[in-house]
Amino acid sequence: MTRPIHAIILLAITLTSCEKYLEDPQYPTTLKILSTEEYSQLKESFALKNKYLKSSVNEFGFCDLTTTQSVDSPPLLDLNSEEETISIAKSFILKNPSETGINNPEDISIYSFSRNSIYGGAIRWVLKLSHQQIDTVEVMHSDCIIHITSREVTHCIGNWYPNIYIPSEFNLTQSKAKSALIGKVVTHYSIGGEKYSYTISKQNLANSHIHLKILPKVYEDKIELRICWQIYVPDVSYILYVDVMNGEIVNQEPTIIS
Repeated sequence: MTRPIHAIILLAITLTSCEKYLEDPQYPTTLKILSTEEYSQLKESFALKNKYLKSSVNEFGFCDLTTTQSVDSPPLLDLNSEEETISIAKSFILKNPSETGINNPEDISIYSFSRNSIYGGAIRWVLKLSHQQIDTVEVMHSDCIIHITSREVTHCIGNWYPNIYIPSEFNLTQSKAKSALIGKVVTHYSIGGEKYSYTISKQNLANSHIHLKILPKVYEDKIELRICWQIYVPDVSYILYVDVMNGEIVNQEPTIIS
């Protein structure tokens, strides 16, 4: 039976007054860790596709330097140009869309190029790809680094994320997200290890800066792609990430390096 419209309105008012947030069953995008069998098969097939790749994939199926494989070094070839290097990187991405998370190589932009000589006389190019963006929203920690030696990709570190879901409406506006931080205690440590804390006030938040970001929250068995208000509070030297749907402080980081 369809619920009467006045009952739906009453329910919405009740939820708002109790500061409860409406749930979206599609949120957040969640990536599960691979089973032992799936992981083993993926590593094997990834190695077969990429003869000279020394890095491998992690247990979520993404390119990662922490897992490596023993392979031969590529034959010493003539130095390739920047244009050729970009073409080699895009060909690698096209061949490994699941492991890089990039379905269309033309979506990437390269914000850093470096070239250096390594042992044996080979030249290595290091390409740093820009962070992933969904529309204009940056996905944090999604930079990808590709090493190319003698025209072959030898390392790929990092990834983008496929099919990130962004709700059409957020439960927390910018002002509500800021209000959620009032009274929050943040902690710093001096060089000598001495602990000192600040309590965020309404006045502190008047000087804050806020941006919308997508933050991968990594657990042992899953990754959640959280949509967050990134709030930089210079008065207390902290950046905090507030989930736009449930108000959770997903992450926080000091801007002072002890």
